[in-house]
Order: sequence, then structure tokens, then C-alpha cells
Amino acid sequence: MINRNWLNYIGITLTLFIFWVAVSGSLKWPQLVVGMAAAIFVTYFNRNLIIKPEERPRIQLRTLFWFVGYIFKLLYAIVIANFQVARLVLHPRMPIEPNLVSLDIDIKTISGRVLLANSITLTPGTLTVLANDKKFLIHALTVDNGEEIKKWPLIDRIREVEAD
Repeated sequence: MINRNWLNYIGITLTLFIFWVAVSGSLKWPQLVVGMAAAIFVTYFNRNLIIKPEERPRIQLRTLFWFVGYIFKLLYAIVIANFQVARLVLHPRMPIEPNLVSLDIDIKTISGRVLLANSITLTPGTLTVLANDKKFLIHALTVDNGEEIKKWPLIDRIREVEAD
């Protein structure tokens, strides 16, 4: 029987390979060989960074629906933040006040913290500088953005799925 970790590595390698094929847009064998080699290489050298099957939340239909809803809310937040950053940059006085905000979080799972840190970084005008078990250090373009991130609705969405 194949070890669950091996299945995890094989699944990640195949996912990376499929992504390679989609991005390269070619089904010629030299590109496929290079893509498979790159997928194996990336998976092997990042094996210590890969989330193990026992660390991942169980995938349920309800969790899948939650994740799709989360993605839509994140996309909405990204669009709004794009307009806010554009307004700041195009403003004649350019009222940018870069600052660092400490955010206390009470998210229990590693995957929840990773999801939140990446969501913050994907949102224009904010960047997760440091993420550990209890605190995030976030760079924000303005003081208001820094304060808004403390009440960000997506943090509550992640807590909500962890409570289930």
C-alpha cells in the first residue's frame, strides 16, 4: 500500500504538471518532459514546506461551498482595494502614510493562518510581513487601511469555518 505522504507528493506533482501544461499551452513532448521534470523538482525540493494530509482540514461539501464563498468575498475585497490604492496614488497630494500594524489573531489551524496571510498580501495596499501563531505584522499604505484590517470580515469567515 502506498503511504499517504507519497500520495500527497504525487497529487501535488500532478497538479503542478497540469498547471504547467495550462500555462505553456503546448502538448508537444519536449514541453511535457520539461514540465514533468520541473513539477518533480519543485515538489521534491519543497517537500518540507508541503502541508501534510493530517495537517489539512478534511474536505467536505460544506467546506467547499464555504471556500467558494470566501474566494468571491476575497475578490470583492481585492477590487475595492484596487480602487482605494488608485485613488491614493492619483491624488494630487498622494496621502500615503506607510505603517506597520500588529494584528492579534486567534486562528487555530496552520491552513487558516496561511489563507489569511495570503489573502492580506493579495489585497492591494496591504502586505503580511510576519505571521506566527498569535500575531501578524502587516504593512499598510495608510493608517486607516491598517485599522480597517483589524476588522476585516474575512478574518471572521476563517474563524467561522474553524468553529464547525
